[in-house]
Amino acid sequence: MFASLWFRVSKDVAGGRRAVGTTAETVYLPPAPVLRMASLGNQSFLADLVFMRATRYFVDHLLTDSHLPWIELYLQAIWALDAHNRTTYRWGSQVVKFGQVIDADVGWRANRFARLGLEYFADDPWLYHEIAYNLHYTLAGLEPEHTKEYKELGARYLEVAFSFPSFQYDPNYLVSQYSHAGNVDEGIRAALLSYATAQEDQRRELRITLEGHDKAATAAELAWFDVVQQRDWPYLAPALAGFVGPKRKPVPPLDAWHAEAWSAERPTDPGLLARLDIKRTTPPLTERPPLDEVPALDLPTAASKVTH
Repeated sequence: MFASLWFRVSKDVAGGRRAVGTTAETVYLPPAPVLRMASLGNQSFLADLVFMRATRYFVDHLLTDSHLPWIELYLQAIWALDAHNRTTYRWGSQVVKFGQVIDADVGWRANRFARLGLEYFADDPWLYHEIAYNLHYTLAGLEPEHTKEYKELGARYLEVAFSFPSFQYDPNYLVSQYSHAGNVDEGIRAALLSYATAQEDQRRELRITLEGHDKAATAAELAWFDVVQQRDWPYLAPALAGFVGPKRKPVPPLDAWHAEAWSAERPTDPGLLARLDIKRTTPPLTERPPLDEVPALDLPTAASKVTH
């Protein structure tokens, strides 16, 4: 706490000392054609060097006034040399928000960098999430006349971000964001798609959240999934364990078309249920005995016996 307070006071003092200097600050970078020619065919390498200089510029201002009036100049030079540098788009949309009061101009500035990144990396879920976050938490509160519009647009960007399998996140966060937008059911539906990739404590919290939204049946099916994974396949990834299904007691097959014979599941240790905080489990429909699908035996009827 003391270190944080000291940093803030030191930053305010240093910013006052540099007030005259920052008003006269100038930055020069050669035009893009000159940079390309000077790179001698190593444009990506020169772009990395400019990026290093941009980070030095950022750190210098972060410790003083936190204003970055020339950050666009550095980023435009980098993208003129190598527009496929994914890190710079993420970096630019983040650093413009560090160490200062975030107003509407800062929010739109951050979103502009993220949108430029999507022009080249439409498969980057982080950029979609960044835009959604700025729309919901920054711009929606600063421009009240567009609050509903920005929250709905942010929810759509959020849905796209979480639709990518490579994007790791807490499903409870997704439910929370959709709840703020007034669409709880859609948030729950999206969160269930990533349930298997969530951490154990995150899955437990989601089950509790579902019960609080009158989704006890869905929570019981998710609890069954957790029990199967921990009881039968603790060495497999949760997603793979859900695909394989539960181990069952070996019994003679009831019919040749169902090799597993839909025998009973193995008993569950009460200690495991207590550790997972599970009181009720319900197998999903795909794991319940398909009684209607068992073919009838082709036995002769009494009428056929009389006929013959």
